[in-house]
Amino acid sequence: MKIKVIPEDFIVKELADIKYAPDGPYRIYLLEKRHWNTMDALKFISRENKVPLSKIGSGGRKDRHALTYQYISVPREYELHFEKPNVRLQFVGFADDFVSPAVLEGNYFEITLRRINPGSVDGIKSRLSEVEEFGYPNFFDDQRFGSVEDPGEFIAERIIKKHYNGALKLYFTTVHPEDKREEKARKRKIAELWGRWEDILPLCRTPVEKDIIKILLEGQSKKHLAAALNAIPKEELSMFFSAYQSFLWNRTLEKLLPLFAGELFTVKGKIMDYTFYRTLPPGKLKALKKLEIPTVSSRIPEAAPEVKKALDEVLTERGVKPSDFNLKKIRKSFFKSFMRPAIVFPQDLYLGPFEEDGLYAGYRKVTIKFTLPPGSFATMLIKSLGI
Repeated sequence: MKIKVIPEDFIVKELADIKYAPDGPYRIYLLEKRHWNTMDALKFISRENKVPLSKIGSGGRKDRHALTYQYISVPREYELHFEKPNVRLQFVGFADDFVSPAVLEGNYFEITLRRINPGSVDGIKSRLSEVEEFGYPNFFDDQRFGSVEDPGEFIAERIIKKHYNGALKLYFTTVHPEDKREEKARKRKIAELWGRWEDILPLCRTPVEKDIIKILLEGQSKKHLAAALNAIPKEELSMFFSAYQSFLWNRTLEKLLPLFAGELFTVKGKIMDYTFYRTLPPGKLKALKKLEIPTVSSRIPEAAPEVKKALDEVLTERGVKPSDFNLKKIRKSFFKSFMRPAIVFPQDLYLGPFEEDGLYAGYRKVTIKFTLPPGSFATMLIKSLGI
């Protein structure tokens, strides 16, 4: 089975509670995009309109391999114009407040599954009925780990452990599958030269990379290394921190699921395997519906005893403790804890007819439609089908 063969196979529409007012202090735009992730689109919009990126409000990041619709905002004194291939901005109106995660009510999805073996049709129908009744684990999916290629190499974890030099090396040298051959070679060369800052400086391609190396040319004390990390843009640091928090959260849920479900199966992911159940006894379903797991910070909210035990085990395995997340030397971004439901239920789930797949002869395709709360991953629902 395949998803995201073409952008129109994966449509996401943001649902937001925006209070429109003719004299509101913010302009609201609808951003439509294909083949662009949200952050790259916002950076280009910022640059083209000479508007500071910090002035552009948004609610969430949307996948590049999709057709997505989301809201963004700027203070009224700015006006945005941007139309590039696969990116379009439409002015919607004025509002009393800027767009942020606080205004999001959820996301509506239309997903076309392709290359379905005809023998899998009944299994998909049956499994979706189970998901509708019992929900599925609310894991953070692979998109959250775009900056990570190895579960043992998180930039955030190295920062937490005060391995600043190692964190910076990962920042410069992590090779991603989508990197072109030339970029992979550049990163490998930097890895070979690591510590020889005069030789690395000519290999730097971005202003941020150059700023970091220039700081390291002045010295390699903890103070200099911390200053170099603080040269990384806030948006990137936040992405690294979110990736690590999400990984720890996922590992905690992974430990908890066997307490509630007997029949489990796994699906391979980018840096970890994801665990799913099919059905749950009524009592276990009721308990799991209420279960919430906190993301890790220096101040973790109170949680159920079994959650606290599982989270403590995960932190011990990683060699960190909550107090380590209080980053006194890193000021651009920080860890914030919030409670996240252990499982999620798709709302208004609709399964369309199975049809001949015009792109894959002999196979079927089908479109499913549903709504999820903010922060939950539709791709995880697809993984839960186990097809």
